[in-house]
Amino acid sequence: MIRNLIFDMGGVLLACEPEAFVRKYCPDPQDASLVNRQLFGAPGWVGLDRGTVTDEDYLSQVLNCVPTRLRTVASYLFWHWHEMSRPDPEMERLVRALKKSGKKIFLLSNVSARFYRFYRNIPAMRYFDGMLVSADVHFVKPEPEIYGALFDRFGLSPEECFFIDDTLRNVKAGEAFGMPGYWYRQDMDGLVAALRAAGIFADQKSGR
Repeated sequence: MIRNLIFDMGGVLLACEPEAFVRKYCPDPQDASLVNRQLFGAPGWVGLDRGTVTDEDYLSQVLNCVPTRLRTVASYLFWHWHEMSRPDPEMERLVRALKKSGKKIFLLSNVSARFYRFYRNIPAMRYFDGMLVSADVHFVKPEPEIYGALFDRFGLSPEECFFIDDTLRNVKAGEAFGMPGYWYRQDMDGLVAALRAAGIFADQKSGR
């Protein structure tokens, strides 16, 4: 029996559009592409999520990779990247319905320590029973250690959990523990169907 729902944050609870965010401040398409790639597509970003690289060190790396004329805007975008995401109201309604049905709700997210500055702005978070972010444990999905940390911290049995993530390899890593899951691709109908197929209460009318 599924007793716990495990949610990812970016791409699930939040709609993330980094390219659109960058284009608001970099009207030139080539400049926007470069800044987006260096800010959000660089291999070093995982160090932020892992909690082993500071904001200041990461930004220094970025600024060394962009032209001088783009350093001011790149700095601004980096210090405000958490503002680019917007809560998904449909997902909030679903979380609320699942919580109302008696399920426990947990977060498992690859995110830097900056998470603690903005998570209260995500309406769905009010229904969560616990949260584990990668920067706190120095492991990132799909590394098995982060799943083990989640189960240990909250006393969860993997087979009693259902994991929702927008990255397939993260879902498969959870399945390796015996935790069923769903690869979410902004398809609420598909998610609701998967929840029902798994025997999880998710009333479509009250949840959406």
